[in-house]
Amino acid sequence: MRIDTHHHHKKAGENLAFVFFMNLAFNIIVIVGGLATNSMAILADCIHDMSDTISIALAWALEKVAQKDSTDSYSYGYQRFSILGAVIISVFVIIMAIVILSEAIPRLFSPEAVDAEGMLIVAVVGIIFKSISVYRLHEGETFNEKAILFHQMGDVFEWVAILVLSLVLMFWDGAPYLDPFVSIGIALWLIFNLGRNLYRSVEVLLQKTPKNFDVGDFTSQILAIDGVNEIDDFHIWSLDGIDSVMTLKVDVDFDRDVEGIKKEIYSISNRYHVVDITIEFD
Repeated sequence: MRIDTHHHHKKAGENLAFVFFMNLAFNIIVIVGGLATNSMAILADCIHDMSDTISIALAWALEKVAQKDSTDSYSYGYQRFSILGAVIISVFVIIMAIVILSEAIPRLFSPEAVDAEGMLIVAVVGIIFKSISVYRLHEGETFNEKAILFHQMGDVFEWVAILVLSLVLMFWDGAPYLDPFVSIGIALWLIFNLGRNLYRSVEVLLQKTPKNFDVGDFTSQILAIDGVNEIDDFHIWSLDGIDSVMTLKVDVDFDRDVEGIKKEIYSISNRYHVVDITIEFD
């Protein structure tokens, strides 16, 4: 039995499209703000934000692909393109975080002066734009959305830190040391969270049993069905970290209502986000 269900990928595509245009608009603001204030810190963050926009564009494109129906070449459909996007984006953001570390650590020993007033204005705009993006993504189900969500949350923390730093800079000349220190903290936070997202995405690609699927509980429910003697073979894997595919071979008493047994197995499976079930009776 196959259930067509791409609603979460359609919603994810809409969310990512919204966040993409928000980030694109903010890129323009950061470029103008960085040039107007002659702030290297803001211009450096502009490069970071442009990488964000590229990541979101990729995520959006792959979510659009994930909505396509199955074909002869992709008989299970294209849902795994969403996971592919999550892997690529997670790796990309982790690399960018490492780049931030490589730039921030040397600045601990040779901090650069910045325009505090300009930083304050751009930071306020950054918090507004990034917070709206986080709100739009916070209920996202796909790994793609989660990867971008963590990145956007990191950006919110970064702009809050820049806001606080700009206020401190107005009254304390020694504060430039805090700029690279905060950047290091944000980079480590990104590496940790995106690393976890990458690990879980790879688990899905390697067809590991879905995280929230209790095999023991599922099989006990199947064995409790009247007429089921034994489960001879059982496999389950996830297409995209949400929907799962299942195959199982069941030893049944053919004197019983076999169609009724099949319907009960379908009913139990549907509770676990199983969208494709293949059942063979022995």
